Amino acid sequence: MFLDMTIERNEKLIKTAIDLHRKGDIRPNSYILDIDSIKTNTNRLAKRAKELDIKLYMMTKQIGRNPEIAKIISQNGIEKAVTVDPWEAVRLAEAGVKLGNVGHLVQIPSRMIKQILEYRPEVITVFTVEKAKEISEESIKLGMVQDILLKVVGPNDNIYEGQVGGFKEEDLIEKAREIKLLSGVNIVGVTAFPCFLYDYDEDIIKPTENGYTVVRCVKKLERELNIDIKQINTPSANTVASLPLIKELGGTHGEPGHALTGTTPLHGKNALAEIPAMIYLTEVSHIFEDKAYVYGGGFYGRSRMKKAIVGRNFENMKNNILDIEEISPESIDYYGTLKIGENKAEVGDTVIYSFRTQIFVTRSEVVLIEGIQNNNPKIVGVYDSLGNKLR
Repeated sequence: MFLDMTIERNEKLIKTAIDLHRKGDIRPNSYILDIDSIKTNTNRLAKRAKELDIKLYMMTKQIGRNPEIAKIISQNGIEKAVTVDPWEAVRLAEAGVKLGNVGHLVQIPSRMIKQILEYRPEVITVFTVEKAKEISEESIKLGMVQDILLKVVGPNDNIYEGQVGGFKEEDLIEKAREIKLLSGVNIVGVTAFPCFLYDYDEDIIKPTENGYTVVRCVKKLERELNIDIKQINTPSANTVASLPLIKELGGTHGEPGHALTGTTPLHGKNALAEIPAMIYLTEVSHIFEDKAYVYGGGFYGRSRMKKAIVGRNFENMKNNILDIEEISPESIDYYGTLKIGENKAEVGDTVIYSFRTQIFVTRSEVVLIEGIQNNNPKIVGVYDSLGNKLR
């Protein structure tokens, strides 16, 4: 999906990855992250957000909830993290990364609430009165009051399978009134997901019905319960290019994830402020009939990947482009499949992809490299897909 744009805008990343793989320093089934470009992307996001008076939390699931990158992002303008689940919250907090928003998209399990509260997250998102009560009870024991966001759901909202939950708009005031009686929590805001989405036909990012639901619910809470709303959190597809949409919608907070690596869908066709900073590297395992089979483990079903470059040096590889044969969602990606056609492929060849991914659901290694942009590359660490350092 991003291969052409990465070749055009970050050739050094691809060349470096190929060279290190040929030397044996990088294994197949590895995501390569360009630290230099991630720093640049973070700085640009932070600068634009400051101009618009918007606050940002970093999302790290797509880069394998990597603590080293999270610390680098926090040092370059986006101080706190939103965590997709409580296990990511623990991983980052234990590494010293400050937590912004926990509980959205995944609620905190009952027996983990105390641990998460001890990390002092800025806000926790709740889907139910019951979860708010649990958080309140643990907060009181710790002698604190925890700020919370309410996840809201409108009648026409777009909700992904596996992410269902929240306060129905029609029940919001009744439920919020119950939560207001709890002394250990304080309602400070509202959120939903996704509030913006990329339109593949028009090649633009648009507000969703979910985003408009957030705005309506904020007004109801302020008007009917006199709640002081401090955070209107509108995540998804938050990039330098789309941050003004948050302001126009009335939001106060965004949660960039793929923008940090220049891999939102909008980056596929457009040279935006963020530079492509992530590729996937693997190797040809074997040839069978007219197809090359490459080591898998890192493919992602919603990637929309179309092609890869194959060979042993960049100059030859960029002209040796093989089409991808997609793997059925019912199959495990032990191998990826490439159609050789009129092109070339040999056992042991390096293979480079660039596509939209979620590393934390893969079986890949994550290789962090600094110094790529000043021609002095150095591997600073190799991690697994859940942020644990391997070597």
